[in-house]
Amino acid sequence: MKKVSLFTRFTILIITATFTLVVSTHIALHAYFSYMRANLPIHDVFLSHSRFVAAQIDMKDTVSALRLLREQGMDMRYKSDSFQWSSSSEIADFDIMEKRSDSKPVLWYRNHLTCAFQTDSASYIFQVKKPFLQLRFPWELLIVWSVILVIVFGLTHLYIRHLLKPLRILHNGVKQISRGDFDIELPKKSSDELGQLIQSFNDMARHIRNDLKARDQLLRDISHELRSPLARILVALELIPEGNIRQTIKNNISTLDKMTGAILEEARLDSPFGKVKLEKIDLGSLLSEIQESRKQSAPSVQLCSTAVVEVEVDKERMKMALSNLIDNAIKYSKPEGEPVKVAYASDGKWVKIVVSDSGIGISEKELPFIFEPFYRVDKARRYDSGGYGLGMSLTKKIVEAHGGQISIESSQDIGTTVTIVLPCRVAEKKLLQDVT
Repeated sequence: MKKVSLFTRFTILIITATFTLVVSTHIALHAYFSYMRANLPIHDVFLSHSRFVAAQIDMKDTVSALRLLREQGMDMRYKSDSFQWSSSSEIADFDIMEKRSDSKPVLWYRNHLTCAFQTDSASYIFQVKKPFLQLRFPWELLIVWSVILVIVFGLTHLYIRHLLKPLRILHNGVKQISRGDFDIELPKKSSDELGQLIQSFNDMARHIRNDLKARDQLLRDISHELRSPLARILVALELIPEGNIRQTIKNNISTLDKMTGAILEEARLDSPFGKVKLEKIDLGSLLSEIQESRKQSAPSVQLCSTAVVEVEVDKERMKMALSNLIDNAIKYSKPEGEPVKVAYASDGKWVKIVVSDSGIGISEKELPFIFEPFYRVDKARRYDSGGYGLGMSLTKKIVEAHGGQISIESSQDIGTTVTIVLPCRVAEKKLLQDVT
């Protein structure tokens, strides 16, 4: 379910508060004017005038009475013991007035000002001919106000979203930075405070990017320069008699050579001249080769899939990436523990490779940094506890160079699972969410 943005909630709050205020004002005004209409000073004037007109009328001459009433703009109903008369059928009768008058001689009947009273000889009801405008709740005005409010606040909301668009752009940039992608330049839409904030963000990202490039270039240069001296030392080492010292030196030089090789391999992957060389291979055969070369390892490697899955990859580099994962799984598992399990499956477009172990696992706080170059869970950085932290970084580079994605899940003392998702054909690069 998509979350409602802060700005949308703020706009809804303003509209709701304003609409509530408008409705409350309308109700208060309606109640006030209803009270005023029922208690106007004109009521007393109308009652006195009606008594005066009644005194002027001689009911023996109804024609003259009707003419007088028309001149006054009034209707009358008359009732005595021997005679009843009405100037209009629209005027209230005595039964209705008794029920509605509530002891008040003047009231409103069908929106006409009406009064009722008695004399010694008869009863009278007087009513103003012309009706007053009906005083009711102003629905039309409320609807008009509501439409105006919706339009105004709708435009205001759009304008606020436009003004705060740099915040959304900045949010996306921060998310990209958090994923380790510093190759970013956010568009600057304005020159106000938010535009200046985006400019500062771009400057920060550029400085970090330049620092990382400088660091990587330094490592590549050092690694390149080390290759020749290391090769000469290895040649010279052959002249030293066999023994523990020679073997120790040889092992250390071999380690340095592998480390510099990994750094240079990452550099080649970043270079436009070192891209992957794709060929169609059987993934099962490649994994079987890796399994066979580690059949003496403890724990062993168990291949859990046998299906024929063809995939376009750079065979040597993908072998290097998968070997890194399997070697790590072996290294961090107990020799007498369960085998390292390797499984794969394909849906025709994507292939999923899973390497899992039941080893010591990785703490949750360490997981986000596993693919960083030179990052070691063992802060002492002892080689015998897991190399120099280049294997996982190189593996990630290789997978991404194939248009794939790598992820890791781990629990301490339970084990680790690494998942690779690759396109069967690199031309079919699309969102990896389609796979699972």
